[in-house]
Amino acid sequence: MHDDLQTQFVGEKGHHNKCLAGLSSASQSILRQHLTNVAFREGTVLWEPERPVDDVYFPISGLVSVGFVMTDGACVEVGSIGREACAGSVLNVAQSDFPTLGTVLIGGDFTQIPRAEFLRAASESDEVKMLLRFSRDWITMQAQQLAACNAVHSADKRFCRWLVQSSRRMETATLHVTQEAIASTLGIRRTTVTMIAQTLQQNGIIQYRRGKVTIVDMARLQSGACDCLNTIARPYWPSTRIAEAQTEARTI
Repeated sequence: MHDDLQTQFVGEKGHHNKCLAGLSSASQSILRQHLTNVAFREGTVLWEPERPVDDVYFPISGLVSVGFVMTDGACVEVGSIGREACAGSVLNVAQSDFPTLGTVLIGGDFTQIPRAEFLRAASESDEVKMLLRFSRDWITMQAQQLAACNAVHSADKRFCRWLVQSSRRMETATLHVTQEAIASTLGIRRTTVTMIAQTLQQNGIIQYRRGKVTIVDMARLQSGACDCLNTIARPYWPSTRIAEAQTEARTI
């Protein structure tokens, strides 16, 4: 990757969005002039059900939670997006109706681009069009799987699954997230999250201090997670699918 492109796509900690970094130089060049780097704090609302966003976000070191807002105001996560994909109302096929809430669950660096420019790039580049399609597939897959997960799996198994998946996407064993945020994400009581976290800490699986969870024993945490852990996994990440598509194209 050229130095100017590297600067555009890399955050302060040296991380990069895997989808953007996986594109060819030609496709990156189409996007580059419209990209800007931003930093968002935890809790920042990127879009709301009645206010679709005009930007597309590529997480670099942050994590976006996509939640479905119920009529009583409750919100349950139907997907999350990290460095493996992009986020925004552009992921919804029907742009006039996007009934979700996009919130920064873990603050960090992001790259953003106006939706119109991103869609224009997708019309010019098959790779960017592929990125868009894979990212739409990714959020749809998560929504379907998590609907079943929330209905049949216990809170402790869902908690373990969420920690492992978030750790994989963030590529770190330490997550800067509060118990309140986790409870809201999983649609369970904060007191339930506290009890689960205390049990895991007593068993030496995690360490928890306010606003920070550190995974100490990943193997045991994985064993405590529901089987959705492997269903919504790395092979289905948009970044993984882009890399595989490019490898296949080179071998033809």
